[in-house]
Amino acid sequence: MKIFYDMREVPGLKKKPSTSELLDWLKLLLNEDIGPETLRETDPRKLIPPLHGALLKNEQDVHLFERLAFMSRRKESQS
Repeated sequence: MKIFYDMREVPGLKKKPSTSELLDWLKLLLNEDIGPETLRETDPRKLIPPLHGALLKNEQDVHLFERLAFMSRRKESQS
């Protein structure tokens, strides 16, 4: 749930993830057998959650999210 709510707070998204996307994402996580330990990952090199595209409604938002994650990761490595 934390990942879902964090993604809803990403600045600049045209459409925030809704309950429908959350349910689709959860189904995909179960189908791909992605466990909770993977979702709790705190390594800055793995800021993008698995199957994150299922939570975002359009391609622009996916690219924005990935760019922001990349910039954040780069900032972390420079600190």
